[in-house]
Parts: sequence; structure tokens; C-alpha cells
Amino acid sequence: MNEDKDKRAYMFLIIQSLLCFLLAVMLIAAVMDIYRTGVAVQAENPLAAIFSREIVAEHARLIVPLFFAVIGSSIAGLILGAKDENGLGPVKGGKVENKAYEGNTIRRVLLVAAVALIIAGVFNGSALDVFGKAVKICTECVGLG
Repeated sequence: MNEDKDKRAYMFLIIQSLLCFLLAVMLIAAVMDIYRTGVAVQAENPLAAIFSREIVAEHARLIVPLFFAVIGSSIAGLILGAKDENGLGPVKGGKVENKAYEGNTIRRVLLVAAVALIIAGVFNGSALDVFGKAVKICTECVGLG
């Protein structure tokens, strides 16, 4: 019985990891697409705005459902207590222990607060601003913008 629970938790963690990886790939693809189309527009008109709210919102519409799926799976994993029992725990006294960390309550409270603030930011439109700024920073930092 306990072995089946461990297998289900392990599969859940794999699926959650794949969702996070897919989200990262989609965010990278969106940034590259915004940059590519922006460069084409800027070639015709050097003063054109590459990173407008509308362009970012268009790309964010495709990513937001997956973002909420990742957040939902994280919350579900937290509620269901899905964790890798074979993973290494915190190091105490030079010895690795495989026990739950005593500060889990603080972590959970901070996670719930972070998720609540992220959701509030998405609903008030701040997510589009953050995504736009992230695109600008990423392209400018590597010398593309």
C-alpha cells in the first residue's frame, strides 16, 4: 500500500517537473518570437516599439493557462503531501538525514502567500508589465536589443 503511494507521488512529481519544463520552454519561445518579430518591424521603422503591452499580452494569453496548471499542480502536491521519500533531507551535524524539515509550516505559509500575490498581480495586469520588462532585460543583457 505504501509502495503504491510512493509510486503515485513519484509520478506526480515527474508530471509536475515536465509541466515546469514546458512552461520554461514556452516562455523562452515567446521571448524569442517577440524579439524576432520586433527586429523585423524595427528594420522597416527604427523608431518602432518592439515591446508593446499588446504584443506581450498576445503571447501571454498562450502561456497563462499553463502557468496556472503549474501553480495548481504545485498547490495540489503541497496539499497531497507528494514528495520524494528517497530524496536527501537537510544536513544536520555532517550527516544527511531523510526526514521532513521542521520548518515546513513556514515554507507552506510563504508559498501560499506568494501564490496569492502572484494571482493578484495577474488579475491587476502587472504580469504583462513584468513579462514585458523580462523580455527587454533578456534581450538587452545579451546584446540583442
